[in-house]
Amino acid sequence: MTAARDYLPTPPPTRYRRRQKATPTRRYQSVTPKTITHTPSQSRSKVTPLPAKCKGLPLALQFLLLVQKSSTTLTCGLVAITLGVYGWTVYAPTLWSQEFSKLKTLQRNERQLAATNESLKHKMAEQAEQPGSSLTLPSPYKSIFLSPADVPTIEVTEQTEETQKTPIIPETPIAY
Repeated sequence: MTAARDYLPTPPPTRYRRRQKATPTRRYQSVTPKTITHTPSQSRSKVTPLPAKCKGLPLALQFLLLVQKSSTTLTCGLVAITLGVYGWTVYAPTLWSQEFSKLKTLQRNERQLAATNESLKHKMAEQAEQPGSSLTLPSPYKSIFLSPADVPTIEVTEQTEETQKTPIIPETPIAY
């Protein structure tokens, strides 16, 4: 208690003080704390002991706390699932539209290639019909027929039991 009596308060910061007329400010000397010794009987008399046993919460309150925890967990799970479904509904159409545009591009390129191929065929046909092209119409009398080539026959020899039992080990490894 004596330390509290010896304490001199410091003035509040200037922004909280009211505007005052210019007066000289007081300078306070610093106070060194004094050690105060109390007897054990004085300090214990002021302290109230806590109850030794903690009484449990009522059953209804415990049930409500359990319901709150479970509903919080369920709500967080549902929010996560909702965000996932929303993300997928946004992502899937975007991905589908990108792939669909690729498909349309490929179909357009296919039509252009078919048109180019047909125009080349038509141009070659026109060039073949011109008199100086030296191309003739195909006829069966001018066809060349080739006889089939001789195919060598491979003789299969019967394997003996010794050759069947010995495994074939290649000199180089099959795989790494």
